[in-house]
This record gives sequence, structure tokens and C-alpha cells, in this order.
Amino acid sequence: MTADYLRLLQPSDRQTNNLAAQHTAAKEGRRISLQQCIVIFVTVDVVSIIGTNLLPTLFERATAFRDEAIFDKKLLIALCAAGLYSLVGIALGAYDSRRILERRHSIVKMCWALGITFALLTALGAATKTSDEYSRVWFFTWASLACVIVLALRLVALAFIRKRLQDGAFFFRAASVGIFSDPLSPAEIAERSESRIRVSYTLRLRDLQQLEKLADTIARDEIDKIFIVTPWTDAPAAFEAAQSLRHLSAEIVILPEDRRIASRHGRFSLQAVNPPLDDWGLWLKRAQDLMVSTTALLLLAPVMAAIAVAIKLECPGPILFRQQRVGFNGRTFELLKFRSMVPTKADADAVRQTAREDERVTRVGRIIRRTSLDESPQFFNVLQGAMSVVGPRPHALKTRAGGHVLHEAADSYFARHRMKPGLTGLAQVNGFRGELDTVEKLRQRLRCDIEYIDNWSTWLDLKIILQTALLIIHDPRAY
Repeated sequence: MTADYLRLLQPSDRQTNNLAAQHTAAKEGRRISLQQCIVIFVTVDVVSIIGTNLLPTLFERATAFRDEAIFDKKLLIALCAAGLYSLVGIALGAYDSRRILERRHSIVKMCWALGITFALLTALGAATKTSDEYSRVWFFTWASLACVIVLALRLVALAFIRKRLQDGAFFFRAASVGIFSDPLSPAEIAERSESRIRVSYTLRLRDLQQLEKLADTIARDEIDKIFIVTPWTDAPAAFEAAQSLRHLSAEIVILPEDRRIASRHGRFSLQAVNPPLDDWGLWLKRAQDLMVSTTALLLLAPVMAAIAVAIKLECPGPILFRQQRVGFNGRTFELLKFRSMVPTKADADAVRQTAREDERVTRVGRIIRRTSLDESPQFFNVLQGAMSVVGPRPHALKTRAGGHVLHEAADSYFARHRMKPGLTGLAQVNGFRGELDTVEKLRQRLRCDIEYIDNWSTWLDLKIILQTALLIIHDPRAY
């Protein structure tokens, strides 16, 4: 249990008696990305350090004759100082997402980072015997301005964000659920989380089976955290019931209610389900998706234009094939592909899967399917946010494996929906692609999907992207 949750779950003197489902400003206010705020903080700090270096440098240059080389060296020192400050700040926890909005924590860590940065610059100048080349007045003026400007801008930014949170903005959506107990009130959660978490609704359930029925609502409302309060004796059963929501990306915390185990430090809690991606992972994966998909679309634009013309010339019909598929948190979305079949024979529901030497596939379709270029329009799905470049491949609504519905053929099937579906994935680069005609093939792909979700990293994504690029040249399993 992290420190912020301990603060969140401390008993409050102000308890609410309204246990009916209640919607709050979570749906009215605007969600803010905490990671984007941190990136902006880092950018502002770096620009401020470089900018405060330029002021005394330009003043010195205007009032006294100085060698141009010295001027360029000072700019280089400013860039080095900005990079050094960022590394020191990260090492000290100045950009820790869990505490960055705490005014005292941020200012103390930033002061340490600035002090260490300029101390290291002084030591470096003495070690290289270059400190005599620079004016002490210039150096200490720069250091003083940097400290004042960087700290002042951070205080202004923190005040602005706090005001936004008080006006209804939030970082995380939550559902507060009570099973045989009163749920945590929205006011208490907002107070203990300093308005970072906004509750979409509170519910009191009469049995554990009702928990599973919340899955569609949780997915639809994009809930990030679920707090479940239950009597201590029912905690093990609630923990098991929470596993029915493992296919969702939400974090689930069980809070056993028993005064005998409560303390001044907060409630005892059990982490029932951890999200596969949170904090910086979400931001990094989305940034990666935007960079890769934008680059791919720019590079493939001429090829995609040629494919569109070829499809249109071969036979009449739409250029794109649109199909409903199951995606993140079990929500459906419209997947885009270049049409590779005769329009009158295409199967939008994938009741009949594409087989090798399928007579429905056109001549152009065979070429683009062998090179996987028929999938390239899905980069637009990635830009829209419905898909990721790498992730479990999404299935059509009526896809079956060996005649069985997918989630009935494999117990852990829904777990693959905890991450956005991908244009490519670990299963595909390991050779598990093509017609899904047996339950064993489904289980092989599912094992790869779960392995990917459990071991996700940016490096793993880059490895899969590189392997996919090589398979475009030749993949004997593509048809």
C-alpha cells in the first residue's frame, strides 16, 4: 500500500449517509493527465535554466568585449546544466508522480536538485581548470536567477493545477462499492486524495455476484480505480469475486471493515487487481504509439495510395473494409483494413475466417495480405486511441475457435482486454497468426498475449515492432 493510499483511506470524521448511486463531477469535469503535467514541469524547468543563463550572458556580452567562443561555451554549459538538473531531479524524486503535487515536497526536492547541479558545475570547472575563463558574477547571477525563476514557476503551476482540481478537474475516475457495508463516500475519497480522484458513482451491493455485473459500466465510464468496502469475514470471498473483473484495466482495492484492525495510519487493504499499465507506462506507450504510427503513415503514404487505386481498379466496392472488433476493457470499436475480398463475399462478422487459398480473396488482396499491408490503415485506429501499435490482436465479434466461442474455449481469454489491442503482437511474431480453427491455436496465442501483458516494457514493444518489420518482407504464415 503506497503512502498516498494510506492518506486516502484514513478514517474521516465527516461520513455521508447517502448510499444511493450518485454521479459526481467526474463526468462533468475534465480529466487531466498527470504524466503530461510532469512532462510540462520538466520542460519548463529546462527552459528556465537555459533562459536564466542567457540573461546575464547577453548582458555581459553587450557591456564588455568577450570572445565569441566564450559565449558559445556558456550556452553549452547551460544545456549541460539543464540535462544534469533533470537527471538529479529524477534521482531525488522531484518528479515522482505520487508526490509531485505536494508543494513542500516539490520545492524541497527542487532546491536540492538546483543546489547539487550548480555545485557539480563548480566542481567540474575546478577539476578542468576552466573556472577562471568565466566571470564569477555571471555564474552566481545565473544560479540565483535560476533558483528564483524555477521555484516561482513551479509554485504558480501547482497553484493553477490545484485550482483546476477544486473546479472539478481530476486525474483518476473511481467507483466506490460497498458489499454488505457502506462504501467510501465521494467526499471522503476526494478529500483524502486532494481531489485527484473523482468518484463517478457509489454503490451498495447485496451479494458478491453483483460485482461481476458492473464490468460493462466500469469499462464504459473508463474507471481507473475501484474501492470495495466489505466486512472482514467476507474479505476473502470479495477478493475472489474481484477476479471476475481482471479483464478490466482498473486497479481494485479491497478494504476489510473491522474496527479491531483499524488504526490511526489508515484502513487495512488488499490489492486485488493491479492494472497492467499505470503511471509512466501509460504515457510512454501512448507517446510511442503516436510517434510510430505518425512515422509509419508518412512513410507508407505513397504505398497506401497505390494500394487504394489498385483495389478500386480491380473490382468495384469500398477501398476500406470496416469491422467491429473487441478492444480495450471489452469495448467494441471499428477496425480499418484495406479491402482484400470481393465485396459481395466479405464476412463482416468473421463467422467464416479467411483460409489459405480462400476463393473470396482478390488478386490485389493476396498481395497485400502476404505483406500485411492490408493492416496499414489500422495506424489511423492507433492515432484515434482505439488501438496500440503493439498489443493482443483484436478478434471479430463472432470469431470462434474449433466451433467454440472464444471466452468459453479459454478461461483467461478476457484478460487480454486489459491492454489496448495491437496492430501486431507477441503472438504474431512468434508465428501464431492466420486461421483460428482449433482451441489449441487460441490457447497458444492467449499464452503469448498474457506473457506480453505481464512483461510489458518499451524495449519489448520495440523488439516486436522490429520483428514485425522483418516479417513484412517474408512471412510464410501470411495469406
